[in-house]
Amino acid sequence: MRRSINLLLFAYIVGTLFSLELFAQAKLPPSVIKTIYVAPSSHYDFGFVEPPSAIRIRAARHIDEVIRIAESDKDFRWTIESVWQVNEWLKRQKDPSSVLPKNRQKISRLMNLLKSGQVVLSTAWGSMHTDYLGAEELNRLTYDFISLQRAFGISSELAYMNDVPGHPMPIASMLASTGTKYLVTGANTFIANSTDLAPGQVPFYWESQDGKKVLLWISQGNRGAYVEAFTQYYLDPYSLDPYTNRRPFDMFNPELAGKKSDIEMMEIGVTDLLNNYNKAGYKYDAVMAMYAHDFVEPTAVLNLEKAAKLWNSKHDEVKIKIANSPEFFKYIEGKYGSQIPTYKGEWSGLWSEAKTASPRISANGRYAHDHAPMAETLWSAIGMTRKLPVPVGNFAEIYDMMFTYDEHSGAGNTGWPQLNSAEPLRQQNREYVESTIKAKDETDHVISQGLNAIADPSRFEESLSTPDSNTVPLMIYNGLAWNRTDVVRVKPHAEGVRITEIRNLSAGSNVPFDIDEAGNAVFVAANVPSMGYVTYQVRSVPGKSTPTLRPAPGVTNDNARFSVSLNADGSVKSIRDKTLNRELVNNSGSRPFNDLLRVEGADASKVSYPVAAKIQVRNGLRMSEIVVERERSSFPYTRIVIYNDLDRVEIRNELDPDKMPFVGGNNNWHDSYYFAFPFNVSKDGLKVMRGGQRWFDTLPDDYLPGARKDAISTQHAIALSDGKASAYIAHRQGYHWVPAGFVSTKVRPKSAPAEFPAMYTGKYPLPEATLFSRATRWGNQADTADLSILNLETEPGLEDNMVFEYAVAGGRAFDPVRAWRIGSEFNVPLWPQYVGVAPAVRSQTFFGVDNPNVDIVAIKTLSEGSFRGEVTSAPLSPKVNKVFIVRLQEFAGRATTVKVRVPVGIKSAALMNITESVELARVSQVDPLTISLRPYECATVRVEIE
Repeated sequence: MRRSINLLLFAYIVGTLFSLELFAQAKLPPSVIKTIYVAPSSHYDFGFVEPPSAIRIRAARHIDEVIRIAESDKDFRWTIESVWQVNEWLKRQKDPSSVLPKNRQKISRLMNLLKSGQVVLSTAWGSMHTDYLGAEELNRLTYDFISLQRAFGISSELAYMNDVPGHPMPIASMLASTGTKYLVTGANTFIANSTDLAPGQVPFYWESQDGKKVLLWISQGNRGAYVEAFTQYYLDPYSLDPYTNRRPFDMFNPELAGKKSDIEMMEIGVTDLLNNYNKAGYKYDAVMAMYAHDFVEPTAVLNLEKAAKLWNSKHDEVKIKIANSPEFFKYIEGKYGSQIPTYKGEWSGLWSEAKTASPRISANGRYAHDHAPMAETLWSAIGMTRKLPVPVGNFAEIYDMMFTYDEHSGAGNTGWPQLNSAEPLRQQNREYVESTIKAKDETDHVISQGLNAIADPSRFEESLSTPDSNTVPLMIYNGLAWNRTDVVRVKPHAEGVRITEIRNLSAGSNVPFDIDEAGNAVFVAANVPSMGYVTYQVRSVPGKSTPTLRPAPGVTNDNARFSVSLNADGSVKSIRDKTLNRELVNNSGSRPFNDLLRVEGADASKVSYPVAAKIQVRNGLRMSEIVVERERSSFPYTRIVIYNDLDRVEIRNELDPDKMPFVGGNNNWHDSYYFAFPFNVSKDGLKVMRGGQRWFDTLPDDYLPGARKDAISTQHAIALSDGKASAYIAHRQGYHWVPAGFVSTKVRPKSAPAEFPAMYTGKYPLPEATLFSRATRWGNQADTADLSILNLETEPGLEDNMVFEYAVAGGRAFDPVRAWRIGSEFNVPLWPQYVGVAPAVRSQTFFGVDNPNVDIVAIKTLSEGSFRGEVTSAPLSPKVNKVFIVRLQEFAGRATTVKVRVPVGIKSAALMNITESVELARVSQVDPLTISLRPYECATVRVEIE
């Protein structure tokens, strides 16, 4: 009997211990959250671990795996993060026996999964540096998705933008205009928060200045955010981190590695999740956790399914549900729609700074941003007036190259320590150099071809010959939507000749000009028609050009509008605006005007000037310049120019990277270089006017709550204003700014204790009206996975100096029209081009608008997709374009009705959504084309020409 009792007692004890191990349930913190929606995906950097060419192949292969697993597992869910991945996959779907690149059966398998909702495709081309994008490039961010939609009948209401910790407001407007209702962004905050609205106030309706909005979910975390379900909340205790081949729980909890069961690891993670949302005041009964990692395989979802099944068998108080993001959004909208808050605001600026690591590559990219729409508009005019086919294929290639570099991995760089291998990193940098050069060169070539096409007489026109070979017609094209007077620089038409006369053929008069040190003729072309041209004639004679700019004593130059004076070291002492009767420079700022600031890591450092600056003042007929030469310095050259007929002061700075000190003296990988611009604007009531793709934001007023404020990226111009006085800066190559107080400007003594970085301690109101233009974040070395420390070129093959050009102007109260125009005119200069014969029409405007607060962003042919595949037995005649798109932007915040000039008659017109895929309303007045615009509206107008 006793033995039986002992056996029973033993069995009871063993059973109890067994049940505690298998069935124990950790007590979770009380929470309103009852369901965790886990959204699987994979994050594909378009670069980073491999060059873009290799990532294209990797991404295409991963979609094959998605198809295979989805078809075998009905519970499998997946979001394809970017449209470019599907583009790459489609390029490779070709039957070996077919001449057409279409494996219809395989393609239909993917499309059926997308139609079913089991697999979701983000509508965005990629996860971009959105505040670096060009204005029209941003407008086309979902165009490739619409092409897929037209071709295959798929749909999506979701956009993903991962890794980048913030975006400008036009993103919300653009996405909403495409029919995208939901935006998910995994904001990598390894430096600091993206906004205080996450996690407590998500999701929220993110509203743009024009009133359009999307429902936004932000996951933010210093491990990448989009990896949160995997590496922070441990909802999959089985899969391994792709970079370490270890379980994330063991990586981040080394003291507990191997000591916790699967369910215990999950319980620790879920407890962390609930505590985070509880602390932030989260109020909904469901939450979303992003399950992804860099290049993670879709097979990982099988482990996630296993983990979810284990969790749900143990816990009733909080359930895990594997789903795609739209399912979560629809649940929240359906249950809490009236409670979801709306926030309007800006939260961009930080990560696009990465592109300053390769400033010459980025300069080529920015050039293409501005000149590709100019080229396309020019060719639309040709298509309308000359009936020539518009080369849409060239523009598709150019935009694809721009998107590739503008994706958030795009920059020549030194890689991530101990992650990148040497040769893939070198190849990545080579590819970025090559693609941006190609985008720029192809854009230039298309513009040149277009102007030649306009000049060439048709068979119905007579051409006028010139008296001799040294008298050559010169077309000057204005790529902007208003008549303008601006500077032109043109070299002689041939070697061994010098320019002696420039004549405006339209006005029948000669124009005065200067000859600069390079032999270029420099003159101001007056009243060049909007998005049109005027014809000049240039006469040359054999001989060498002689500069007309004559040396003058001193360090000061002036004309009727400005007086400019320099300090002995070459920095700017004074810019006096005579029209305003006001000094523009603040000589009491933290650094002199146009001074070069070097920052090692986070600490201000010194720039060496081995030879005293040499300053030369030169005066010409229509221009004056001051040239500063600093021999053997990393800052070897500055040229400051004022023109008699222009209301701006131009500054050209050059940096020589070969003369920069080798990086690393402060235990840092990069040195940052800034140009300082302290303005004479009061700090009382001071605002930063950020010029974005569509309008000017007022900072700090327009920031989302808790958004980063230490970095600003701009499109063409930035301004400072106190409500009474303003200072404007237009910029070409540089685009990234840091306000006063957010960067270290004083070299501390060697023995001084370390300070917290200024990027964290700076604050508004700003201490002074100074902006620092970040020229470059320069690095010399990479810590590679295969070779360890490696001296590396970030811009291989680019040997010229880095160039940074600015235009400065003053004003009274901030004027958005003036700011917009000074930025646009500086970035899209008048285009001079010699042509074989003068065009029959000496001066012509193709397009224009009658209101100064409206811009024509681009004019293009209607997007109809490229999936035609129509082949006939006989060649088809060239396609004549009859339908065009006119993109308008109201940028000053004023409702207006605008009349749009076009060079031909219009048969009909309609307002479209931004992707040209949905007609919104018919336009009743087409002669002239008349459009009503709301404040800040971007309008897409389809016109059918007669």
